Parts: sequence; structure tokens; C-alpha cells
Amino acid sequence: MLASNTHPPATGTDSKAHAEAQLQLLREYLTGFELAHFSSSLHLIRQMPLAPGQALELEAFQILAQSLHDDAAPNELLLRAKSLQMQAQSENFPMAQAAAWRALQWVQTRMRLYHAALDSVARAGELYQRCGQDALAVQMRAIRCTVLFSSEMYVELRQNCAELLGHPDGLAAPVRALLLNYSASAAYYLAIEEDDEDSAAPHWDDCLALRQQALALACAEGLHYHEGLALLNLAVVTATLGRAAESREYLRQFHRRVEPEHVQPYWVLGLRLCEVLLGCVELPREQAWRTLLAFDAELALEPPHSIGSREIVSHTIRRYGRQWGYLEQTLQACISQVRVERRHKREIANALGETINAVMERPHLQHENAQLAQHGTALENSLAQRNIELSNALCKVQAEVSVRQAAEAALRRAHDELEEQVRARTGELELAMRSLMQQEKQLGMSRMVVGMAHEMNTPLGNARVAASAIAEQGVELQRNLAGGTLKRSQLQALLSHVADGGALLERAISQISALVERFKGLSSHPEQEACGRFDMAELLRMCQGHWQPLMGPQSVRMRLELPEELWLSGYGNGCRQVFQQLFENSIYHGFKGRTGGEIVVAASRVGEELLIEWADDGNGIAAEHLGKVFEPFFTTQLGQSGAGLGLASVHSLVVDMMKGSVAIASAPGEGARVLLRLPVAGGAVELAALR
Repeated sequence: MLASNTHPPATGTDSKAHAEAQLQLLREYLTGFELAHFSSSLHLIRQMPLAPGQALELEAFQILAQSLHDDAAPNELLLRAKSLQMQAQSENFPMAQAAAWRALQWVQTRMRLYHAALDSVARAGELYQRCGQDALAVQMRAIRCTVLFSSEMYVELRQNCAELLGHPDGLAAPVRALLLNYSASAAYYLAIEEDDEDSAAPHWDDCLALRQQALALACAEGLHYHEGLALLNLAVVTATLGRAAESREYLRQFHRRVEPEHVQPYWVLGLRLCEVLLGCVELPREQAWRTLLAFDAELALEPPHSIGSREIVSHTIRRYGRQWGYLEQTLQACISQVRVERRHKREIANALGETINAVMERPHLQHENAQLAQHGTALENSLAQRNIELSNALCKVQAEVSVRQAAEAALRRAHDELEEQVRARTGELELAMRSLMQQEKQLGMSRMVVGMAHEMNTPLGNARVAASAIAEQGVELQRNLAGGTLKRSQLQALLSHVADGGALLERAISQISALVERFKGLSSHPEQEACGRFDMAELLRMCQGHWQPLMGPQSVRMRLELPEELWLSGYGNGCRQVFQQLFENSIYHGFKGRTGGEIVVAASRVGEELLIEWADDGNGIAAEHLGKVFEPFFTTQLGQSGAGLGLASVHSLVVDMMKGSVAIASAPGEGARVLLRLPVAGGAVELAALR
């Protein structure tokens, strides 16, 4: 007799469904045995992104599915399932732990460790109850019937089914169909255990009634799997009772409603059993008896889970053996059945011994679990205390963050205010700078005007005196000529005075002309002289020769440190004026009030520049005057000598006209050094300062 260990297989798995929804389908509709036929669905779920707990739960269902294959290694699967259960427990994944207990139940049932299997399914139900999965907890009580059926505890099986079916509102339709099927199977096996037909009759009636209820429920709820199972079981029951016509009708309905590809592998044995039973009614006695004995011998070689079919065949042999007079063969078949049962009992004894060993180890394991639980409690307390400390630290950090944010906000406001003040102050400074620059310009203009006036006044005064003297002498000459009193001596004296006045006038005009040329030198432009190629070394040697008479009276020496040739493209006349101004600055200012000294002029080419250093060991320049020496009309000897235009002319010629640079370094009593940088090919160069 076939008992259902399953719900109908779920087909058409939606690959886009969430992994949790797919796992829930496995929990609710796949009670165990049929899971072996859904490896593709399990593989599909594995391809989805899974949380750690979901991955463990799926692994447990895969172990469950593998345990139902005939070639499975139960011991290996038992170790894997137990390891998975302990891992799920340690990582606190109760749903995965429940699935591991379910896998353990099926492996233990396969190994005929029924007490351990009952404990496992009870633990799975407790975990589902704790997780709020009430429907799954009830389902575990229904799956308990699987263990009771496999252990042939038919009376307890009927009581368990009746208790659950007494409250049908909390049961899903597949679970009710499962319970009806198990209850009918229990009634069937209780019936074949009775030798008295009158004692067996109530069980047969209950069996048929329960099978009909299961068929009606399956048809009403569209449970195609349970419908096919109910029809097959009804065919077996009626065939056992010798109702061949009814059995054939149920088989016809079975083949009409169940597609060949949907026939489960374990149903094939039931179909063959049904044909053997029908043969005892429909075939000739000898043929039917041989077929029955051959099928019994075949079942002796089948795995233990076919024990139900062997009991049915054994009952049929006893029944028809007595009826047909095959007593000796019936006795041999019963002896063979006893041998098979003895072998199975030895297997059960071995498994029971292993179970007892496991039970003996259980107190030790419980003690270890208690220690682990105690350690876990201490760890939880420590973590709780640490969480409190971290919370307090977080509050402090948040308070500090608030203070810092307030400080940052105040700092930003102060920064904005400071920027506004800086902008306002900058505006004020710009106005002040413009005003100061305007004043500097006015001061420079005033200084230039004063300088020009001072420098011009002397030659102009001399010219005016000379012109006035010549005019007076002319008037006197005219008067003497008109009076006829002009004497030769008077004429000679008059001519001498006129000659002296003319000479004074000429000198005054020359000084004025020289001043004008110097003024023009302050604004020299390249177009005033054509740029040409010349030898700077030769130019300096020629200038040295012209200056030699002027250096003699003061005992000043000049030393030139020059290469043989030093060619460049530039303005030769402008360079001559620069050297002339530097020479006069050294002679008239550097060596003023001193006798003896030395001027050193060094020139060299560095890259695309010509470097000329003019150095003297004269009086030097005060620090407060050093920054003004290139300004026009700046002089510390106003009214004494010079107009303050020498170094200003040098700066104008070198920077503006020659696109070079000029720098000066000096200290009082240490002389002065002027560094000129001139582009060899007329390019702009940087300003270099001497230190």
C-alpha cells in the first residue's frame, strides 16, 4: 500500500520571484519526499542573490533531497545535516536551523533511526513556532506521520492523523490530503494484520472511506498529485479485496488523469503491485501464483522502504495459498519473509545501538551546550555593557560635534565679517594708494621742477649777466662813438670785455644744452639709435682711454676684466652713455673727498645674456638712499654738484631702450657695485640684485 510522503510538485518556478518567496514555497508545499525531483528548482534558487541565512536553509533542503535517492550515503548526509544545524544555531539563523532538522529527520528515517527522527521533526516544529510560522509548525506535526508510518506504528499514526484532522480549519488542503492518505494507509495495514475477516472489515471500511475523502479533496482543490495518488491507492485497495472491476476503473481513471511524464518513479512499484493483485483474480491459478511468488522474490532484493509492498504481497500469498492449496510454498514464502524481517531487524538493532550511543553522549553535549549558553550570556552582557559605553561615547561625540558645528558656524560668520572688513579696508587702501601715488607723482614732478629750475638757473644767470655786460659795453661804445671821444685803449678794453662776455654766454648755453640732452636721456627710445652689432670689450677699452686724463688728478685706477671679444646686437652709443654716467658717478660721488681708488669693470656672456659688473671701492651709498638712486633728480648734493640724472639715465637706457636690467648694491664705506644684464640678441631679461 502506498502512503504519500509529499505534496504535489510545484512547477513553472518564476525566475524573477524573490528568493524568500521561493524558499517559502519549499517550506510550505514541499514536505519532503518529492523534493528529490526538484533539483532544477533548487539550482534556480541558488542562482539568486541570497542572504547567509537563506543560503544555509537552501543547503539544508538540498541535503533533504539527496537523502531520498537510492544511491545516497546516509552516514555522510547525516554528518552534513548535523554540521549545518550546528552552524545555523551558532550563527542564529532559526529558519535555516529548522530546515536542517527537517533534513536530519529524513536522513534518520532513511537509516531507520525513528526515535531520533521524531525528535528532529519536533525540534523543527518548535523553531517554526518560535519564528511565528504557525502553518509550518502544524505541517511538522503532519510530517511526523511519515516517521510513524515508516516505523509501522499504525495505531499511533491513526491517532495522530485523527487529532490533526479534528481541527481542519488550521490545515492547508495539501496537508489535509496528506493526513487522509496516511490515516487510510494505517487502516489498510491494520486490516491485513487481522486474520479474521470480521475483525478486518471495519478497517477496510475506514480505509475506503478515507481514500474517497482524499480523492474528493484532491479533485475539489485541484491537487493533481494527490488525485493520482488517491486513484492508485484505491485501485490497490479494491484489488486487495478482490474487486477487479472497481480496481480496473480506478486504474483507467489514473491513466486518463495522470500524464505519463508526471508518473512518479515510486508509483511504478504501486502499479506493478496492483497488476499482480489483479492477476490473482483475473489470471489462471497457476500463472497468478507464479507471478505472485516471482514478485515476492523481487521485493526481497528491494531497499527497506519497499517493506509496505512486501507486507501486502505476504498477506496475499497467505490468503491465496490457503485458498488454492499451496500450503508448502506458502510456508516457504513466509519463512523467506521472516528471514528478510530478521535481516531488517538486525539493521534496526545496529542503528538503535548507534542511537543509544548518541543518547549516552547527549548529557555531555547538553553540558557543553549549557557552558556555551553561559559563555554566550556572559558575552551578551559584555556586549550590552560595551554598547552602553559606545552609546555614551556617541552622545559625547555628538555633543562635541554640535559644539564644533556651532564654533564652525561662528568662525564662518567671523570669517565673512573679516572678509567684508578686508574688502572695505582694501578699498580704503586702494584709495589711499591712489592718493599716495598721486602725491608721489606730484612730489616727483615738484622735485624735477626744482631740479630743473636749480640746474637751469645758474647757466641762465651767467648768460643773463654776460648778455647784460655785452649790452652795456655796446651802449658805452655807441656813446663814445657819437661823442668822438673813443680812444684806442678804450676800444681794446671794450672788445676784451665783449670777448669775455661771449665766452661766458657760450659756456652757459653749453651747460643748458648738456642739461637738455640729459633730460632727453630719461626717455630714450630705440628709434633714436639703430640697433647694430658691436664689440662690447672694444667699446670699454676705448672708453677707458678717454677717461684716463680724468682719473689722474684723483689717483684713481681702472681695471678691465674682459674676454678678447664680446659681440652683441644692441645700441653702441647708448652703452657709451651708460658707461659715461657710471664713470662720472664713481668719480664725482664715489671718490669725492678721497684720493686714490679703483674701478673694476668685468664683462662676460652667460647663455643669451651679457653680464657687466661695474664696481668701485669708494664712499658707497647709505641704505636709506639705495632705493631712490634711479629716480630722476634724486641727489644728496643738491646745489653742490650734479643734477641727480646720472643713474636715472642709466636705468632708462638699459631697461627701456635695451630691454635689459640694472641692479645696484652698496653700503657706506664699502663702495658700490652695479650689475647690468643685456640681451645678446635684444630680448627681455630679468632683474638681478647684488648682495
